[in-house]
Amino acid sequence: MSKENKMTRREALKGMFLAGMGLAASGPLLRALGTDAETANASNAAPWTEAPEGSKIDSRTWVKMGETLGMLGLGCMRLPTLGGGGGGGFGRRQPLDQEAVNVMVDYAIAHGINYFDTAPAYGESEVVTGKALSRHPRSSFKIATKISNMNGRATLEAGKQMFETSLKNLQVDYIDFLLCHNIQNMAGFRSRFIDNGLFDWLLEQKKKGRIRHLGFSFHGTNADFPALVDYHDWDFVQIQLNYADWKEMSAGWGGNSGTTSSEYLYNYLVGKGIPVLVMEPVKGGALANVSDGVAAVMRERHPELTPAANALTFVGSLPGVMVTLSGMSNMVQLKENVSLFTGFKPFDEGEHAFMLTVADLYKSKGQIPCTACAYCMPCPAGVDIPGNFKIFNSASDALLALDSDRKDFADKRKAFLKLYDGQPAGVRADACVKCNACLSKCPQHISIPQHMDRIRGLVARVR
Repeated sequence: MSKENKMTRREALKGMFLAGMGLAASGPLLRALGTDAETANASNAAPWTEAPEGSKIDSRTWVKMGETLGMLGLGCMRLPTLGGGGGGGFGRRQPLDQEAVNVMVDYAIAHGINYFDTAPAYGESEVVTGKALSRHPRSSFKIATKISNMNGRATLEAGKQMFETSLKNLQVDYIDFLLCHNIQNMAGFRSRFIDNGLFDWLLEQKKKGRIRHLGFSFHGTNADFPALVDYHDWDFVQIQLNYADWKEMSAGWGGNSGTTSSEYLYNYLVGKGIPVLVMEPVKGGALANVSDGVAAVMRERHPELTPAANALTFVGSLPGVMVTLSGMSNMVQLKENVSLFTGFKPFDEGEHAFMLTVADLYKSKGQIPCTACAYCMPCPAGVDIPGNFKIFNSASDALLALDSDRKDFADKRKAFLKLYDGQPAGVRADACVKCNACLSKCPQHISIPQHMDRIRGLVARVR
C-alpha cells in the first residue's frame, strides 16, 4: 500500500463517525476530531433540568424476585467526605460527611431511588448509610451489601461475623440483596465460600428470611463466568457494564487481555433469565470526564446530554438491567442522574451502535481504565494511585499527542503540570518504586507500575 493510501487509526475513526454513522460533516465534529483549538476548551457539561419536585424516577418490576426497583441505584462507595470529594473504597478512610449523606439519601428516596449499595470493604459506608436510611420507613428502601471476605478473612466464622456486623451497622434485621463480593473464578469462589461452609450458611440465612435475594459481583474473564453462574440458581448477578467495555474490557481485566466483555456477560445472564445489576456504568467517573474530542462528538449527537448521561443512558436502555448503580459523591451528580432517569428516554439500536464508535474513539486516546475504587490503596510507597491516574486522564488531546502546534498547547501544558505538581511530593507518580504490591488488589487488573511510568514520561516530555 502506498504512503498516500495508508489510513491512520485517527483518520479511520473520523471516517467511521462521518460515513458509518451517517453524521453530517459539520464544523464542530471535524474540529472535535482535528486540532482546532476552539473545542479544546469546550466543557464536557451539557444543559439538564432538575427533576420536578414530587417526581419519581422510572422503575421496573422483576417478577422473578417480586420486586419493583427504581432504575437508578445509589452506590455508597464514593459518598461525600468531610474534607470534600468522595470517600469509601479500600485504603480510602477519610471521614464521611453524615449530614451530606443524609441530604442525598433524603433526596434519593423522595425521587424514587430505593436501591442502596454498600459493603464492609467501603470504610465507614455501612455505618453512615445505615444512619441515613434508619430515618426512613424500612419499606421505602432496599439494602444491598456484600460478604467482602478477601485478604485472609475467608473462614466461616469471619464470614458469619461480617454478615452480623453488616446488619448492626445498617440497623436492619435482614438484607434485601446480599452479594458474594469480587468473585473472579470458580477456584476463588470455592476457597472463600464453598470449602469453608459459608455459602451453605448463607443459604440457611436466606431460608430464615435474613437474606431476601442472593447474588455475586463478578471481576473475572468470559471463560470463568459460566461455571459461576451455573453453580447456583442466583437471584441476580452484578457485572461491570459500560459502553467502553461492551466489546472488550481494558487490557489486563481478569489477568488476560481481550478475554472479557460486558456484552458477553450481559447476554449470558439474559439467556439464563437472571436479572443484571450494573456497576461502573461510568467507569468510576472516567466516562464523565472524557477528552475534549470525545465529549464534542457526543455533544454533536446529543447536545442535551452530558458525557455521564450518555454513559448511563447506554446502560439503562438494556432491558435485562435491573438497576444501574452510580457511585454519586454530591448533590449535583445525584440531581443530574435523577433527572435523566425521570421520564427515561432509552437509546435505540442506532444510538447503541453510535456509542460503540464513541468507545473506539475513547480507547484510542490511551485513557488509563481506572475506576477510582481505591482497592489498590494504601500504596506502601505513599503514591496516590487513583489521583495520579485521574490527572493523567484529564490531560487534553493536544497534550497527549504532544501537539505543540495547537494554539492552546501552552495553556494545557501549564494546567496539567499544575495538577501534577500540586500533589505532595510523596504521592506523585515519580514516588512509585515498582514494588508491585498493588497489582493483585486491582479488580480492573491494571498494570499500575507501567502506567506510573507513562505518567512520569508525559511529565518529563512536557516540562
